[in-house]
Amino acid sequence: MQTTGRLPHNDRKADRRAYQLLYLGCFPMFLLAALAARVLPARRRPSPVARPTSRSILGEARAAADASLPFAMMN
Repeated sequence: MQTTGRLPHNDRKADRRAYQLLYLGCFPMFLLAALAARVLPARRRPSPVARPTSRSILGEARAAADASLPFAMMN
């Protein structure tokens, strides 16, 4: 049988569930990192360019998680 590159429905559902669990487990780490970046003085922040942001701390943590976690799901 030839595969078309698409996952069966159950595999996609399992992958989606695994991603949600990974997100739930890692989000507190990203939240703490965003909080630490706000609390630290500008010269001690982890990012090389200390630019002000208009996002909330939750928004920063969500953006960091959304940018990082898909790489953990790659095969």
